Amino acid sequence: MTPPPSGPRRSTRLVLLLGILSGISGLMVLPFTSPEQFMLASDVYRHAAEAMLAGEDFYAVSPPRLPGYNFIYPPIVILLFVPHALVGSALGAYAIQLLLTVAFGLGTTLVVGRALARRGVALSRIDWLLIGSFALVSAHSAITLANGQVTIWMGFAFALGFDALDRSREIVAGVAFALAALIKVFPAAIGLWLLRRRAWRSVIAATATGLGGLALGAVLFGPDVTETYVRDVLLGRYEGETFGGVPESDQTTGGAQRQLAALTGLGSPALGILALAIVGPAVLALYRRIDTDERRLAAMLGTVLGVLLVLPLQRLYMPLFAFPLLVLLYTLPSSRGRRLLLLGTLVSSVRITYDLAASTVETMALPGALSEPLLSLIEMLFVFVLPTTLGLWLLLAGCLLVQFGSEGGPARSTLR
Repeated sequence: MTPPPSGPRRSTRLVLLLGILSGISGLMVLPFTSPEQFMLASDVYRHAAEAMLAGEDFYAVSPPRLPGYNFIYPPIVILLFVPHALVGSALGAYAIQLLLTVAFGLGTTLVVGRALARRGVALSRIDWLLIGSFALVSAHSAITLANGQVTIWMGFAFALGFDALDRSREIVAGVAFALAALIKVFPAAIGLWLLRRRAWRSVIAATATGLGGLALGAVLFGPDVTETYVRDVLLGRYEGETFGGVPESDQTTGGAQRQLAALTGLGSPALGILALAIVGPAVLALYRRIDTDERRLAAMLGTVLGVLLVLPLQRLYMPLFAFPLLVLLYTLPSSRGRRLLLLGTLVSSVRITYDLAASTVETMALPGALSEPLLSLIEMLFVFVLPTTLGLWLLLAGCLLVQFGSEGGPARSTLR
C-alpha cells in the first residue's frame, strides 16, 4: 500500500488535533462542571480491593463520597487493584491508575504505528504525537483518564487483538479480546468478527480465557462471590430502564435507544431489541466482502460501532475502536467514505450538552421571537440525539461506503 497523499494526511491531522483539543478543554472545565468525576473509578477500585483484603463483600462497598458507586467487574479482576488498596490513599490509587493508563495508551499508539508501517505509511513526529495524544486525551478518552477508568486498558487490548489478526496470530488475538470482555462483558460481541474471519483458534482462545477467568475467580473467592456478580451485578444492571418514555434533553445516555425512545416512548427491553434489529443488519452488511484491507478495517470498526450504538453509554467506550479508525484515517484514499469517517470522528468529538447550548443562546440576548423557537429546536434536537451518537452513526455510514463503494479498492491478500 502506498502512503496517502499529503491532502488526506493533513485532514487526518486536523481532525485528530480538534478531537484532542476538545478532550483537553473538557478536562479543563471538569473541575467546575463535574468535580466528582476526578478519581471516581480509581477510588471505587481502591475501596473494593480494601474490602477484599479484609475478607468483606467487595461488591457491597462504596467510597464515602460516592454512595451507590460499586465494583462491577468479575471477581478475578479485583486482583488488578490490590496495589490501589496497598497505597492507602485515593490520590495514591489514582496515581497508579494514571500511570498504567498512560502506559496502555502509549501501547495502543505503538500498535497503531506498527500497523501503519506494515501498510507503507511512515509516521512523522507530528503524527506520533497526534496518535498518542488522541489515544490518551482526545474527547474519546479524556474522561476515562480523569476518573481513572479502565477503558483505555480495554482499548489497548482491542488494538492488540486487531493487530494480532492482521498478523495471523489468532491465539494472541483471542486472548486479548477475551481480557477486555472479562472486564466488561459487551466486548465479547467482537466474537462476531472472529466468526466472520473464521478465526477458529481465536474463538477457542477467547472462550477458554473468558471461562477460565470466571472459574479462577470462583476458585479463589468462592462460588458465592461469583453468584453475587452474576445475579446482582451482571443481570441486575439490566433490570431497570435506560429510558422510561421520551428522554430528557439533559439526559447524557445516548445510542440508538435514545432515538427509538424519542420516537416511540417505549422502554426496556423493547428499545434494546429494536436497536439491535436496526443496527445489526448494518453491521452484518459490512461482513459481505472482506477481500481488501480497507473492507476488513471497516468491518472491524463497524462491529465496535454497532455494539456501542446499541448500548446507551457509548461515550465511555469509544477508545475500543481507536485501532481501525486511526489506521483507516491514515490509509484510506480520498473518497466519500473517507470524508464521512473524518466528519464522524469530528462530530463524535463534540462535547456540547443541552445546558451549554441553551445557556449560550440565553446569553446572546436575542429577541423572544427568535430565542424561544431556537431554544425549543435545541431541546428537540437533544431529546432525539447527542452529538456523540450522531458521530457514531456517521462513522458507521462511512464504513458502509467503504464496503460498497470504490474506496474498498482492488482485492489484496491479508497483510502480515
